[in-house]
Amino acid sequence: MTQFAMTRRSRRRGRLFHFSLFVFLFSSLALNCSIAAADQIKLTIVGPGSSLSPIAVSQLKNLGGDDDGAISRQFVHTLARDLKLSGYFRLIDPHAYIEKAQDSGYSLGQFNFADWSSINAQFLVKGSVSSDGQQVILQAFLFDVAAQRQLLGKQFTGSAADVGRMANRFADAVMKSVTGTQGPFDSRIAMVSTRGGRFKEIYTMAVDGEDLFRITNNPTINLFPSFDRRVRRVLYVSYKRGAPGLYVYELDRRREIEIPSPGGHLIGGTIMPSGDTVIAAVETGGATNLYLLGLDGSVIRRLTQGASINVGPAVSPDGSMLAFTSDRGGSPQIYVMSLSGGGARRVTYKGNYNTDPAFSPDGQELAYQSRVGGGFEIYRIKLAGGSPVYLTDGQHPTWSPDGRYIAFSMGNGGGLGLYLIQGAGGKVVGKLTTEEDGNATDPAWSSWLGD
Repeated sequence: MTQFAMTRRSRRRGRLFHFSLFVFLFSSLALNCSIAAADQIKLTIVGPGSSLSPIAVSQLKNLGGDDDGAISRQFVHTLARDLKLSGYFRLIDPHAYIEKAQDSGYSLGQFNFADWSSINAQFLVKGSVSSDGQQVILQAFLFDVAAQRQLLGKQFTGSAADVGRMANRFADAVMKSVTGTQGPFDSRIAMVSTRGGRFKEIYTMAVDGEDLFRITNNPTINLFPSFDRRVRRVLYVSYKRGAPGLYVYELDRRREIEIPSPGGHLIGGTIMPSGDTVIAAVETGGATNLYLLGLDGSVIRRLTQGASINVGPAVSPDGSMLAFTSDRGGSPQIYVMSLSGGGARRVTYKGNYNTDPAFSPDGQELAYQSRVGGGFEIYRIKLAGGSPVYLTDGQHPTWSPDGRYIAFSMGNGGGLGLYLIQGAGGKVVGKLTTEEDGNATDPAWSSWLGD
């Protein structure tokens, strides 16, 4: 039974408990469909171009305080993982390196480019690290091996705990230097995971799947996380009090805020880019409509009207447009409307079950999922009109802050994992979660942490 079928049955019978659980039941349906279709899915890991650029990432030269090489190894590991996930680079096996980082320099004139051209490196990363036990100073450089020139140089200062983010920021800079567009790695992904048990909990992680942080810890169901633009807060739905409710977690203060209901069940929502208001799906009297609420539950504005089901809100990055799913036309379809006023406009017409809209960073396109047979497919479509473009099998799409990638969940063997595809071509470039994450669903990609 679908989300909307369950909701209609609830409305006819007037049984609010069943109605309030339709989000959970839809998630369960999606999981079962994806797992059932897993054996039919074949992944092809490819890069955005016709070939990948070979890159060597050398260990950092220790200038003092990293005698065991732990800081260098962490930086290189994270950077290499990011560059591999980008789909633009092929990492050269370190066993092929001729020189040793500690025996050579890391700036122009201090090392021999021939040692790197001989192993067919097109790009080279070198650098240095020093630490006094409290502060880490790390320098990293990108070189064009054939041209024997420096393309990029960065210095980072922080604690040992910041080294992973230093690597993410440098990976973004490498992407910009080589492709002209900043990479997406200095950001976070929120997800729902059954990691460590059978309950659905909210986590955030780095794009490479590391630096895991657990937000919820309750033996129940937590769903649908979303970030504000400054990555200060995460909104999600929790059933920890029996009925669904909306909660905001403040990442800097490590505290949770419950959003009071203005009347009815809060069965879903998304946080506005400012982080100070939310758009909530409120079920009352058998209908579900969208409201703009303050964090104190105060109603700022009602956004949809009528007896139809309006759920799954998504807001454009600039906060001007709203996309959502509604059955007002007879089947669940994607609609958009201006948050400054006016009516809603239907966007999807192909397929009879389209849900989970997600705005591209430029606000010009939507990614969404469409139920096809016993599984789900992900499409992208321009808001201005046109035909949808198939990307991949899967569900729960979310765009990277640079617009080049879409993270999504898909069945693989016995459960669901998070994967990364190119937003333009739909080619799978990597997997973001491991078996330890259990079933991983509902990804939400943040803006850059520096924004």
